[in-house]
Amino acid sequence: MSMKKLLVAVLLLCTFMVAAEAQPECAQQGTACDMMMTQHASKVDAVLQAVELYAEAGRQASRDIGREAFADGATMSWVENGAITTVPISSLYDVLEQTGVEEVTYKVEDVSMAGNVAFVRISSWFSKLGAFNDMFTLAEENGKWKIVSKIYSIKKP
Repeated sequence: MSMKKLLVAVLLLCTFMVAAEAQPECAQQGTACDMMMTQHASKVDAVLQAVELYAEAGRQASRDIGREAFADGATMSWVENGAITTVPISSLYDVLEQTGVEEVTYKVEDVSMAGNVAFVRISSWFSKLGAFNDMFTLAEENGKWKIVSKIYSIKKP
C-alpha cells in the first residue's frame, strides 16, 4: 500500500472515530435513551399546552382561559419608541376582550428547558390584531406549566 493511501485510510479512520465520539451519549444507550427522549418530549408538550391556552384565549377572547395559561403576577412587555413598557398580564386580557373572537395561529420557533423553567418563542398571527414575535418564560408550578412573562414585537409587513 502506498504511503498516500495509508495516510488517507488513517485520516478516514480518525474522522469516523471522532464522529462516533461526537454523537450524543443518548445515541449509544438504546432503550434508556429512548425513555429520556420520551420524557423530554412529554415535558415539551406540557410546556406548549400553556402556549396553546394563550392562543385559545385569543381565539375565544377569554380572560378565564388566559388565567389558565398565565401565572398570578405574570407580566407582558414590549418596546415602543425605544422605551420598554411592562404591564400586568390583565392588560392582555383587556385587549382580548375588546378585540373579540378572532382567528389565531402560531408556529413554535424555539423551546428551551432547564429543570422547572422554560423559554418558548413563537410567531403568532391574530386576524384582528396582526402578526407578532412572542417570547414566553414559563415555570412549572405544582406540576403545571404557567407563563410567567410575555414579551413581544410586532412583525413588520
